[in-house]
Amino acid sequence: MKTRFDKAKISGICVSVPEHKICIDDELESVFSNDIKTLKRMKKVIGLNTRYICDENTCVSDLGKHAANTLLQGLNIDKNSLDALIVVTQSPDFFMPSTACYLHQLLNLSSKTIAFDLGQACAGYLYGLFVAHSLIQSGLGKILLVCGDTLSKFIHPKNMNLAPIFGDGVSATLIEKTDFNEAFFELGSDGRHFDKLIIPKGAMRIPKADIFNDDSLMQTEEFRQLENLYMDGANIFNMALECEPKSFKEILEFSKVDEKDIAFHLFHQSNAYLVDCIKEELKLNDDKVPNFIMEKYANLSACSLPALLCELDTPKEFKASLSAFGAGLSWGSAVLNFKDLYTKDILIYTKEK
Repeated sequence: MKTRFDKAKISGICVSVPEHKICIDDELESVFSNDIKTLKRMKKVIGLNTRYICDENTCVSDLGKHAANTLLQGLNIDKNSLDALIVVTQSPDFFMPSTACYLHQLLNLSSKTIAFDLGQACAGYLYGLFVAHSLIQSGLGKILLVCGDTLSKFIHPKNMNLAPIFGDGVSATLIEKTDFNEAFFELGSDGRHFDKLIIPKGAMRIPKADIFNDDSLMQTEEFRQLENLYMDGANIFNMALECEPKSFKEILEFSKVDEKDIAFHLFHQSNAYLVDCIKEELKLNDDKVPNFIMEKYANLSACSLPALLCELDTPKEFKASLSAFGAGLSWGSAVLNFKDLYTKDILIYTKEK
């Protein structure tokens, strides 16, 4: 699916991560059972170093409130002027109501501000931006997009294959109506591979072997039960390496934007080696492809792209391509124009006393 919009602009982005910081080197004994080779390999290949993890009482809405309030205050936005609040997450505060409705009351928003959730894992920021741009194109004026996850809650802390890979973080983005600003999106889904990245148990469907394509998904271990995240890492890597470059090429062709006119190519920060492979396949310049979020924050799921935009030193006006791939399977790319983008360094959330 490809589409073009011309009525919306991204005015600002803030990201909040929890205060509990973990360094992978400190987990040599507790998580890696003194397997120094595995630890060093994960640091070198995936790019891991530190990550930030929520405690049991901190959820998406807490980080989202922190990021949203900081953003709205920084942009001097009247909360009553918001037409919609969209929350994109795979780790909601509740099954029901939506996290957006719960966050709606935390932010003390007007009853005229609609609130709803989306769930699209690592590609979620692109899908959220797509929906926001669609609503702006239809006539809405201001949309607050809150996007991110606390995936650490679905992973046993001693699972050395997954725990070090995922960090927690939530972003807030303001999308506003403007006179003219082109944005191009290319999105795709393939449900045949729904079980390559999945939390099998915890919702309404009882997990049974005949549902899934791979029996190994049902095999539990000491540090991985059916309630925990399952990831077929090798297949996810290979499919991302196939889909993201293809999506990137298609969005450039569709947008008719010359690659040399794009300041940054932002790829979902799931694996430093994967980003390097994509960059090499597409023959992109190193200085256009930032690749450092994994080292500082690990895989922030749908929050990795906004985290990149917050951490980059961007000019007053620039073009960027954004690409991501994740559970579903779902993926997408966009070419966006930015002007006077408001950002702050990534925020550290501390509990209110």
